[in-house]
Amino acid sequence: MTGTMFFNMLLNIGLLVLLATLLTNMASVRKLFRGENSTIAQKMALAVIFGAISIVSTYTGTKTGGAIVNTRVIGVLTAGIMGGPFVGMMTALIAGAHRFLFDIGGFTAASCAVSTLVEGVLGSLVYKKYKAGEMDSVDLFFLTAEAEILQMVIILMISKPLGAAMELVGKIAVPMIVMNSVGMVLFFKTFDMVYMREDSLFAERMRLSMGIADKSLVYLRKGFGKRENMEAVTDIIFGEIPCQAVIITDEEEVLAVSSLIDDSRFRREKFLEHLTGPAKGMKAECIWEEDLEEEIRPLFHALVTVTVPVMAGDEKIGSLSIVVKKRRRVERSIGDFLEELAKMFSTQLGVYNVEYQKKLRKKAEFKALQSQVNPHFLYNALNTISCICDEDAGKASDLILTLASYYRQTLENDQYMLDIDTEINHVRTYLEIEEARFEEKLRVEINVEDGLSCQVPSFILQPIVENAVRYGNSADGVRRVEISAKRVQSGPGEELVRIGVRDHGKGFEPEEAERILTGNKTGSVGLKNVNERLKSTYGKRYGLEIRNTDDGADVSFCIPYQAES
Repeated sequence: MTGTMFFNMLLNIGLLVLLATLLTNMASVRKLFRGENSTIAQKMALAVIFGAISIVSTYTGTKTGGAIVNTRVIGVLTAGIMGGPFVGMMTALIAGAHRFLFDIGGFTAASCAVSTLVEGVLGSLVYKKYKAGEMDSVDLFFLTAEAEILQMVIILMISKPLGAAMELVGKIAVPMIVMNSVGMVLFFKTFDMVYMREDSLFAERMRLSMGIADKSLVYLRKGFGKRENMEAVTDIIFGEIPCQAVIITDEEEVLAVSSLIDDSRFRREKFLEHLTGPAKGMKAECIWEEDLEEEIRPLFHALVTVTVPVMAGDEKIGSLSIVVKKRRRVERSIGDFLEELAKMFSTQLGVYNVEYQKKLRKKAEFKALQSQVNPHFLYNALNTISCICDEDAGKASDLILTLASYYRQTLENDQYMLDIDTEINHVRTYLEIEEARFEEKLRVEINVEDGLSCQVPSFILQPIVENAVRYGNSADGVRRVEISAKRVQSGPGEELVRIGVRDHGKGFEPEEAERILTGNKTGSVGLKNVNERLKSTYGKRYGLEIRNTDDGADVSFCIPYQAES
């Protein structure tokens, strides 16, 4: 008899595993199982599913001595463990009520109904532990064994006469405790396999999406809308995904198509209308052959287009679409992939927009700085030239050309970054004019490390040099200015370029340097702008360093060294 019970329970467990497999292959049921913030209706649906599983277990059980040897505990416990208290208790009520009504007045009808409710409570109590990933197969085995032991105790407490109850428990206890505990582990393994498969598919989608996004980054950084960049992106996607075509549009027209078939069909206005419509969130949509107008429908025979909007913030700026052959369920997997890819594209475009706005801001700051070229310098230069005209007309003519060259370089330059040689030459032009003004009273020494080649923000050096010329008057009346640029080691693997301007004047008064850098000192707008531009370009750790030396002042800054290619 015991062997028969073991065999029948094994068949029942196999049936439950089969049911679990069938259920988990239904997308709607999988969605219910994975729901984190389920509605009451969704929880009720889960309770009905598990209740039905428990009822099937009752019907397929083996009748023995007024009891039914069954696997009902598996459905009830699973409901509480996976679905939480609400699902667990509702399932227990459904299964318990059915067990009581199934054999009204039976020897174990009441006790089995009560034990079913207890099993629902027990499963609900470990819900949080399961969700936290703290339950393994051993825990499930012993939890089920505990539930079955409780059922035996309840039968002994409720079913009368006690002697008959003890005899019954002696027959059914071992088969039900052992087989249901093993069955519980197998039942859960079925769900785990589904989750592992979904996680594996998700990981593969993410790997593919991130790989494509990484390859596309260099083109997306140049902005959305440039045809040559979008063509490169569609080629990348087309090379990774088995499909008929990849299409990128803006809100008006097709920007790029990579296709195995004639791509003129994808540029037709009637088809384009389906891709450029208003965004309905980030969800993928399928455009079936039947959705298209009759005049273009033959061009899309046996094809389905899966499309998803490309967003910049909350605004739709285009669409990304993949055309595939119509096959069962393929559009869903393509849709999931496209949604992930579009999110990554949207994120990258958002980063591009932020960087673009920063560039515009820096360019505006640079233009503002150009417009602030010290008018006193122009006045002094013209005054110097007027004085020289009477003494040396040729030299005056050369100075006028030098001044014109200086202002042309200053006002026509629209590049934010320049190579260091160009920046130094611009400073040399400025110093030529100042040397004509101060004659022997200005001595300049420029030392640039041999082979140094790097980019610096344009117009970054002259305000510092101008400050040194203006305030670097030494005791003997000579203005000595030393300009240097060289590479220095900041730390392991970190190389910087240090650019410094030193004078031999009186230096800075205490706390004056701090006031200059914060802009609280009148007349020091140039140094303040230089400091802010350095921090804006390279980060807060970079900026001007102002210090006094034994015979003057040293104003310098360091920037990351990046050799020009």
